[in-house]
Amino acid sequence: MKMNTNALLRWGIIGGILLVFFVPLFVANTLYFPFITGKGFAFRILIEIVFALWLILILRDPSARPKKSLLLYLVGAFLLSIGISVIFSANPDKSFWSNFERMEGWIGIAHLAAYFTVLFSTFASEKPWKILWNTTIGVSVLEACYGILQLMGVFPINQGGVRVDGTFGNATYLAVYMLFGVFMTLLAFVWWGRGQTAKSRSAALFYAIALILELIIIFYTATRGTILGLVGGLLIAGIIFLLFSKGNKNLRAWGIGAIVTILIVVGGFFFLKNTSFVQGNEVLTRIAGISLSEGSTRFTIWGMAWKGFVESPKTALIGWGQESFNYIFNKYYQPSLYAQEPWFDRAHNEFIDWLVAGGAVGFLLYLSLFATALWYLFRPGGVFSAIEQGLFTGLLGAYAFHDMFVFDNLMSYVLFFTVLAYIAYRSQAAQRASPMPHAGAPAPAVKSSVWHAPLSPELSAIATPAIVVVMAVVLYFVNVPGIATASDIIQGITSHPEGAQANFDYFKKAVRSAGNRGLGLQEVHEQLTQFAFQVKRLTAGDQAFQSAVAAFAESEMAAQAAATPNDARIREFFGTYLMQVGKIDDARRELLAAHTLSPDKQQILFDLGSLEANAGNLDAALAWFKQAYDLAPAFDTARLMYAAGAIRAGDRSLASSLLLPRFGTMTPDDNTILAAYLAARDYQSVLSILKARVDAGPGDYNAHVNLAAGYLQSGDKVDAIAELQKAIELNSSFQAQGQGFIDQIRAGKLP
Repeated sequence: MKMNTNALLRWGIIGGILLVFFVPLFVANTLYFPFITGKGFAFRILIEIVFALWLILILRDPSARPKKSLLLYLVGAFLLSIGISVIFSANPDKSFWSNFERMEGWIGIAHLAAYFTVLFSTFASEKPWKILWNTTIGVSVLEACYGILQLMGVFPINQGGVRVDGTFGNATYLAVYMLFGVFMTLLAFVWWGRGQTAKSRSAALFYAIALILELIIIFYTATRGTILGLVGGLLIAGIIFLLFSKGNKNLRAWGIGAIVTILIVVGGFFFLKNTSFVQGNEVLTRIAGISLSEGSTRFTIWGMAWKGFVESPKTALIGWGQESFNYIFNKYYQPSLYAQEPWFDRAHNEFIDWLVAGGAVGFLLYLSLFATALWYLFRPGGVFSAIEQGLFTGLLGAYAFHDMFVFDNLMSYVLFFTVLAYIAYRSQAAQRASPMPHAGAPAPAVKSSVWHAPLSPELSAIATPAIVVVMAVVLYFVNVPGIATASDIIQGITSHPEGAQANFDYFKKAVRSAGNRGLGLQEVHEQLTQFAFQVKRLTAGDQAFQSAVAAFAESEMAAQAAATPNDARIREFFGTYLMQVGKIDDARRELLAAHTLSPDKQQILFDLGSLEANAGNLDAALAWFKQAYDLAPAFDTARLMYAAGAIRAGDRSLASSLLLPRFGTMTPDDNTILAAYLAARDYQSVLSILKARVDAGPGDYNAHVNLAAGYLQSGDKVDAIAELQKAIELNSSFQAQGQGFIDQIRAGKLP
């Protein structure tokens, strides 16, 4: 009975681990960030269950306990180091829990460490490893087929455009997943596809199909870092085949062939990159566009990250904590980044991200995972063949190059730790002489020590239910509130038959689910304030409801700002909301705080300028707009905002010096300039912009409606009615509304 129970526990663990490799296919459409949160929660729940089963097993079966391994110790040290960084983080709660967009944090790394430990400890023979390897490849085939169907138009590409993203919702995440798939498929072919039996030939055919599909998908993700990493990884493998073949002529020939083929393909591509064939293909054009200038944004961000790293002895030693790069991004923001997304939470370089998050200690421990794996592969007397050395090194090199330009996601972490666990497993078992150990090999003798003896039945009877209870508690608190919060956010932004009250109820539930400062709370607050502003605009007749929503949103955002006072994004977000609802003094306080935290961020300067303009402080507004413009004169938005401020302040000479050299006119087609002329009652300039829009799109009925509004503002009712009649002619569905406007104008009323 004891052996049966232990066997059931082992196969339960193996089954749970195998289910992890189906996680990429899971998309939780009922949760906020469905491509991320669903996978994250599924992985965490599986690992918590598997880890509990493993704890029960190691109490009963000493052979399931982890053996000595440098990689195991380093994974533990890395987890501990990052944990210390989290304690002293700029935002410990976020560093621990992460957010829905990333689902990482220390809690995520802890689950990966648990996964590595269980995998290394319990996958102790060929059979489970072969099942795992083939399961991984099989799921990659399913993922590739989904990508092919996206290319065929059967399923939409979630990001839009031509870059296939599969069930990851992100082309880069899909690309690195397939990158692992390519090398794991090549290794599987080496192990199980080279024989002359019917089984080996069938396996070889399966691996060939998988490899072709994986390569196709990598190409159509158009992820340049991954494609270059793949090419570089294969080149590394070829060089190792050549250098370490030790008289194996076939392997040496494969190495030479790989090197020559890669050089020809790469050289030929760059020779043809300006041809119509390459330029006519969006994917090839993207690859052909690789240049140092293309990486200027990355280099700027890396420079900012370095400033954050060396800021103090603390940041240099233990870093800022996970999920804290936004503090560096805000503090050391470079105005030249104006054309990029407004808020970066990653350095877009996995190595630099760990340098920032964990300081020198965490960074070196992360690097040691790669270094130790390579040492295991190449150490004298090791068990890895030259072809395995080449493919594993190529994989690690390709993955590292990919990580130089992006950051990791859950499945790339899982696959990385899987490869580390396999290398550790092979290296730890020195008595295993064959390249792939066989099931049924005699188990090592059990040593006479406490670590190598099973727990007594009496203690096991106490410990087992305790483990189950603890697992249930952990599973609940780590996952259930977060799942509820992610679900409630979706419901909060979804239309309901009951109206806005139902949305408000869901937002209140989301706040309760997230707790004081738990997972997803910031995202709840941001969506809540957007909802509150919509309520103010769309439910004019229900003042009590408006007030209740506004009070709740303001209270929650105030609490968020108080909890994270040094987060410029939160202060700016709160400030703009307060400005929109007319609380000028409170908005000014928050926006000034945001400006102090991120002095060179143009968006914050725009907000401050807009706030002062709305308050009638035109000179102060102009000063803020000038400051934003002076930071980056090439930024057209800053130029237009500064010119609009000049128009409002009555300084036409300044406006002319800003607009004419860049746009060749004082009336460029821009809403900011249009609003400024309206505020200055310069209706001639207003009509000039609106007429230009009609000329540019004569069939656009909205352009005629806007021109009618301009005529009406200027007092020209005749032309206003004429434009409304043209709009009705262009869009019959506008007839009733348009005629109503005309009737009101003729009656002397403003529509």
